[in-house]
Amino acid sequence: MNQPRLQPERYNTSIAGWSFALADALNSYGHDATQVFKDVGIDLESIDSPAARLPVDRVQQVWRYAEDNTDDYFGVHVSEFITPTSLHALGFALWCSSTLKDLFERYIRYRCVLSHMHFCELVEQEDSFSLNLVDERAVKSEITQDAATGLFLRMARQLYGPEFSPRAIQITRPVGSGSDRLADFYGAALQAESDNYALVIDSEAVNTRLRFANPSLAAQQDAIIERYISEHGLISEYLLRVRTEILSQLGQGSVGIEQIADKLSVTVRTLQRRLASENRSYNELLEEARKQLALDYARDQGVSATEAAFRLGFNDSSSFGRSFKRWTGQSFTEYRRELENKKGA
Repeated sequence: MNQPRLQPERYNTSIAGWSFALADALNSYGHDATQVFKDVGIDLESIDSPAARLPVDRVQQVWRYAEDNTDDYFGVHVSEFITPTSLHALGFALWCSSTLKDLFERYIRYRCVLSHMHFCELVEQEDSFSLNLVDERAVKSEITQDAATGLFLRMARQLYGPEFSPRAIQITRPVGSGSDRLADFYGAALQAESDNYALVIDSEAVNTRLRFANPSLAAQQDAIIERYISEHGLISEYLLRVRTEILSQLGQGSVGIEQIADKLSVTVRTLQRRLASENRSYNELLEEARKQLALDYARDQGVSATEAAFRLGFNDSSSFGRSFKRWTGQSFTEYRRELENKKGA
């Protein structure tokens, strides 16, 4: 039996408002953004909503074009064209955040609204916080991270105060044309060729209450974001990879978190932390994968309930039967019989 796979192309999208800002920045640098997007198969003029979703693999080609044909300041320049509506309700929710820590944590939680193809985490250090950004796209372009940190700093200076500056900016590339403007914007020295791309901010600034804080309005926007995520079936690229590995391993029998962590070349602790940043846990993903496969096995007359239980890593058929009834309200046999009856009707 062929093992089912999640389809990455369904999930690998970014919000159109982000591309609109990219296009405006390209135009301001003297490029024909409409044509550049058309060259990768995207007709921006036909997109009537910044909330629409665009394929990441095509958008990233535009970012790469920009990286090759502009300068180091371009990514930050893109952030000048981002408005609250560019990111759907996420933009408004960020504006309503109580502290910069709250803002960063909200962005991390809902980053799939912007794009699926990067991971970020907020790491607390002795007297500072480090916002680490990791590009997980096939074709990487660090200026997209510049655009994100540029957006964060513009918001921080509006919400915290114009005097706000980070402690340090770490970039993985060497400095090049436009780096002086980049350093002037950040108000901090660039630490080039670092191991990670990171925005480092003093703990006091991260935890200071922002002057436009509005928790109740932020909660309303969060609810809208949740609906948007549900309507578009959004999932982060990392979560997609974990789910796919679980599905793959489950078809071969029992699967543990240690095996999945090993497949992803991370420690179990790192895997748990990254799942927690998605508000998910390994056990939840395992349960979802087992249910998906169990329903597939029920459609396959060649797979008995006993074999399905074994393939899904249950200790015995009784445990599998209880889980199947919890998922569907029917036994494995009853569910299969109903499927057959519908086919014959």
